[in-house]
Amino acid sequence: MPRTILPVKLHEQLTVTVDDIRIDGMGIVNITPTYPLYVADALPGEKITIEVTQVDKFSGYAKVLQRLVASDQRQNSDRQYLIDAGTAPLVNLKYQAQLDLKQTQVQRLFAQRGLDVTVAPTIGMADPTYYRNKTIVPVKWQNGHLTSGFYRRGTHDLVPMTDYFVNDAKIDQAIVVVRDILEKYQISAFDPDRQTGAIRYIMIRRGYYSHELMVVLVSNDATIPHEADVIAALRAELPELKSLIFNFSPKKDFVLLSPNNRTLWGEDAIHDTLLGYQFVIGPNSFYQVNPQTTEVLYDLAAQKAQLQPTDTVIDAYSGIGTIGITVANRVKQVLGVEVVPGAVADAQHNMRLNGIQNATYLLADAPEQFKIWEAAQLQPEVVFVDPPRRGLTSELIQATVDMGPERLVYISCNPVTLARDAAEIVQKGYQIEGPVQPVDQFPQTSHVESITVFKKNF
Repeated sequence: MPRTILPVKLHEQLTVTVDDIRIDGMGIVNITPTYPLYVADALPGEKITIEVTQVDKFSGYAKVLQRLVASDQRQNSDRQYLIDAGTAPLVNLKYQAQLDLKQTQVQRLFAQRGLDVTVAPTIGMADPTYYRNKTIVPVKWQNGHLTSGFYRRGTHDLVPMTDYFVNDAKIDQAIVVVRDILEKYQISAFDPDRQTGAIRYIMIRRGYYSHELMVVLVSNDATIPHEADVIAALRAELPELKSLIFNFSPKKDFVLLSPNNRTLWGEDAIHDTLLGYQFVIGPNSFYQVNPQTTEVLYDLAAQKAQLQPTDTVIDAYSGIGTIGITVANRVKQVLGVEVVPGAVADAQHNMRLNGIQNATYLLADAPEQFKIWEAAQLQPEVVFVDPPRRGLTSELIQATVDMGPERLVYISCNPVTLARDAAEIVQKGYQIEGPVQPVDQFPQTSHVESITVFKKNF
């Protein structure tokens, strides 16, 4: 078998010009037309000296040794630790340039699928910092102290952080309080090298309007020592604390958070407000992490759906009911479907909490439930889909098309799978109506939310 000859060698140093930015925020240097190197904190047009740190047959990675010519879109955030951990890969890119980049990337992904669409300018934030209402951070004993932060890319070295830049500042403060209390009582933390230890993560949620605080201790072990002391200390030092949860989530199960929750103190959930509606948010609830732009996102999605008082609306991937509940007063009825039992229970509770009487939330797999509705000759005017990053399945797309809604409103958190799904939806008899609208739910990161409306071809 012939040996593959790579165009670069490990630890080779090169002076190059950055060609582009990848969808994950890393700079792209095309060594040959078919062999890229990916470089953190590298902006298009910059001339840099790099060292190759990883290679395979198809691509490689490198690090910046020296920046010879900087981009005029570069800013110095003084937060290199966020680059090292990969949590905010665009933090050194000026904010308007971040918005422009996300618009361009969405446009490019649609074009790659052969779809000629208009992508509107990305809707941004007035202050694109300290916006997240939830975080989940790993902890690890390092150098004699319990450390919180994020792991350096590709390593088990935890980058210490106290200022995460994208979290609600009160959440950042609470992380330090929880970490220091766990250190005081010498609570073990999960060590990824030894595969032993108790606390894997600290998860914190804070209501944007309510200011209610939830702390979740995610543990590899079923119990932790000094539980009563830890509870008392957290209650004393976190005045906003409303809910303290212990989540037993062994590393061997390969999930961040399991359904196995035990309330140590306070309520099982916290509350917050979205577009004037009250929502109960548990430890496992899917609830958008940027409350300011979520209100913009959902209100805009409802406007683009052109809802009428006679409409039947389906909310697929309905979660705790956020989309359906916020549009229920504009339509005849809302039918929500969700496969996670706890989310359906939360949606039903939220419906009652807000006095919504024209919504129904069902526990079912969406494609199967769509087939049942189609067999019953249900013909919704509008279907909302807000899937996870993996996007829609072909089965769900076909089941939706078979029901034949006038409009399909697709709220996406991943433009890669959105463009893939859009091509299939168009192929099955729909056209994209109006511009695709990106919304910057995740400033300083490479992620972008967007709204795409599909109209049935009659």
